[in-house]
Amino acid sequence: MVKIQLKMCNPQVTKALSSWVGTSEAIRLLYKPLCTIIKVSIYKSQSRNNRSFNNPTNPTNPKGINKKWNQWLAGLIDGEGSFYLTKKGYESLVITMGLRDLHALHIIKNVYGGSVKLVSGEKAIRYSLRHKEGFLALVRDVNREIRNSYRLMQLNKICLKYDISTVLANKVIYSNGWLSGFLDSKGSIAINKTTGQVSITITQKTKEMLEYIVEIYGGSIYIDRTSNNYKWYISKKENILNFIEYIKSHPSRSMKKK
Repeated sequence: MVKIQLKMCNPQVTKALSSWVGTSEAIRLLYKPLCTIIKVSIYKSQSRNNRSFNNPTNPTNPKGINKKWNQWLAGLIDGEGSFYLTKKGYESLVITMGLRDLHALHIIKNVYGGSVKLVSGEKAIRYSLRHKEGFLALVRDVNREIRNSYRLMQLNKICLKYDISTVLANKVIYSNGWLSGFLDSKGSIAINKTTGQVSITITQKTKEMLEYIVEIYGGSIYIDRTSNNYKWYISKKENILNFIEYIKSHPSRSMKKK
């Protein structure tokens, strides 16, 4: 058993070299300062996460830095989010992503509040927003940027409850950050190790929104027979380079940015 000498620094001990303490006693003595360090770390983390979403001086608030935040968030919600309104009148937003995208969900949490938790039995993490003030702020931010027809119906129910006019999104243009959020939710980037060929795909159950993307960024749409989903696909060098320029101005906030 490893022994740890603990009385060397005690001036009241005259025979420190002959006094030894076992491992269990040493751990018990070290436990208190260790707990203090952990508590301080958690406190600092909670302080960062509990910053007000409407504080314009908040350095972690993307809205104060980038005006295209609303567009990115709407694209992410169109892909992986859902608005809910229960029969009892309780509203919420839920966004589910893979474990690797924890950082993206924490960015949203830092802006609007809410909670981020693991999904039981799945390799996924879920952001939930139920706090009324933060929820309504988010609704107003994405109100003119939602393009998924199902999501738009969900949003409209929320807007009707709070007497907010539902504003339809304009047609997607190259300088709109919506695609960056949609890529974070439904996209993938791959490099063929043999040929070095780069390909970018976005998967969707319906063809509707993918047609917007083809008009601006090129590529093609095909049906994946294994999943019966539609896929937008680009691999030509000119399309990839065009997309890279877009991402420079509208950065990804998920693991895809790497």
